[in-house]
Amino acid sequence: PSRFLTAASLAAAASWFALVVRSVPHLEALPLSLSSFLLPGDAETLKPKKPRLSVAPEMDIMDYCKKEWRGNTQKAICMKKGYEEVSQKFTSIRRVRGDNYCALRATLFQAMSQPVVPPPWLQDPELMLLPEKLISKYNWIKQWKLGLKFEGKSEVLVDRIKESLTLLRKKWAGLAELRTAEARQMACDELFSNEEEEYSLYEAIKFLMLNRAIELYDDKEKGKEVEMFLLAYAVRHTIQVYRLSKYSTEEFITVYPTDPPMDWPVVTLIAEDDRHYNIPVRVCEETSL
Repeated sequence: PSRFLTAASLAAAASWFALVVRSVPHLEALPLSLSSFLLPGDAETLKPKKPRLSVAPEMDIMDYCKKEWRGNTQKAICMKKGYEEVSQKFTSIRRVRGDNYCALRATLFQAMSQPVVPPPWLQDPELMLLPEKLISKYNWIKQWKLGLKFEGKSEVLVDRIKESLTLLRKKWAGLAELRTAEARQMACDELFSNEEEEYSLYEAIKFLMLNRAIELYDDKEKGKEVEMFLLAYAVRHTIQVYRLSKYSTEEFITVYPTDPPMDWPVVTLIAEDDRHYNIPVRVCEETSL
């Protein structure tokens, strides 16, 4: 079920978030639940492995559908119809690695590979002051633990987050300087194949989401779905999601936030459920008579 940013749910989300995310063990004031895509992964992250693609090469979207949904159950039929609808606009799909970072990964991969200048908020000098500012104001943030790949003592937390924010700024700016879509795509594929840098980017985004959650709590905004809403505001991108399980309902295409600023870029995701997201690519060419 959806979780909403109300006064009651914010209090309940704190203990749940502490349990499943393991970033802040004793979270008494955090108005946040990011459990659906911020887990550091399963036991596989503890073992050294060969680098692998976090975002697979594109394939025909209907071929992917046929491969994944072969049965004739009610759910399979719903998924097939959903993919047929999405295929009217996108011809291909890129499968995203499913380690509970998939929504964040799919959004950031798409945002960073778009042919746009780096977002103004990323160039704001105040961004690098944010970790120290928040930690000095909210003492409980000192308990924040980084993902398994970035274990460290709490006294270096500020420096670690600053390093992640700096990397996010540097990589995004570098991608924006590339002149062709092919060059950006290759560079983005390479970045998201480097686990150390990739997960460092996620630590930066998680901290930006934490900051936005605190702002929302302080402003007492209500009635918003927590996870995707925070992600959209963290990267300042409108997130459009095709929810295939909601085909033929008003929720089939969901936009976060509901009324985004007009100047925000748009990224599009495909969700077969509320736990995993993939990336549609190759917008169909429109024809007219």
